[in-house]
Amino acid sequence: MIRQVKLPQLKIDRKILRSFQNDLLIWFHQYQRALPWRSLSSPYRTVVSEFMCQQTQIATVLPYFERWMQSFPDWQTLAVASEARVLKHWEGLGYYRRARNLHHLAQTIISNHGGQLPSQRDDLLQLPGIGPYTAAAIASISFHQAVPVVDGNVERVLSRVFALTDDITHSATKKKLWSLAGLLLNHERPGDYNQALMELGALICTPTKPQCLLCPLNKVCRAPDPEKFPVKTRQASVLESEKVSLIRQEKKIWLMDKETPGRWQGFHRLPLFNPHLMKPLRLIGTHRYGITKYRITAEVWLAKWKQAPKDGIWVDTQELLELSLPAPHRKILTLLP
Repeated sequence: MIRQVKLPQLKIDRKILRSFQNDLLIWFHQYQRALPWRSLSSPYRTVVSEFMCQQTQIATVLPYFERWMQSFPDWQTLAVASEARVLKHWEGLGYYRRARNLHHLAQTIISNHGGQLPSQRDDLLQLPGIGPYTAAAIASISFHQAVPVVDGNVERVLSRVFALTDDITHSATKKKLWSLAGLLLNHERPGDYNQALMELGALICTPTKPQCLLCPLNKVCRAPDPEKFPVKTRQASVLESEKVSLIRQEKKIWLMDKETPGRWQGFHRLPLFNPHLMKPLRLIGTHRYGITKYRITAEVWLAKWKQAPKDGIWVDTQELLELSLPAPHRKILTLLP
């Protein structure tokens, strides 16, 4: 059933709303990407894909997803795996809390839910690592629950179609977008509809150079200049610097223990330079990387211990590929002379 939109400053008649749904679903049926979690669908595969695709491009996710499914094909296999093995499979995807949350989620489902993922959005929200977007996506895609989904792609599409001038970083605007998504939702095919809206944002209604002539919603879109939407206050980047030490002993490299507190806890990593414990030998390069809002410039120093601490190990360079290392630190290791 199609309802009249009654949000402030947003009016569109039933006929256009019906066209909005039908044209979008027809487009999705014809042009959706052949993704492994669509071609072979299950609640588990949907959850893994949703966790991996958060803040990561699908093209990057695809090989990780395939390797993950080979090693952890179901909740039980993932639940009994060690955290080190889970993190090793996630290495390079970044935002490692997602991997830990997914691991914890599997253990919770096995121990508290008899190995079955709950189907209702409100029940999903009680599980580790699952927020409003992920709960709605799983409920609609895997269990055909009539609930709307709003991610960055959906925010962009709806902001453009309705020419919303509200700043989407504000909570009131996000609430409006969720309400609008609910009013536009196709209740007969909620999973396909939600995926279609997200797919449209990923493929056609892109942040820059949107392909408006190919868009199935171009006849209802109100944006005079799509690239000016959504309206968003940009978060200023926080610049940081650090000194990372490469300490060698013949063919071995010193790495900190996984449980050493710090930014990369849970991973072996290179130590930060400590003048009380280390002697600098020479600067061998710099490496720049980003984590959320932080833009970090790392000076890489060849150094040696004055006094080696106990919270670390010597690792043969041939064994480095077997360990879980933060992606920036693995990149830094390529600077070894």
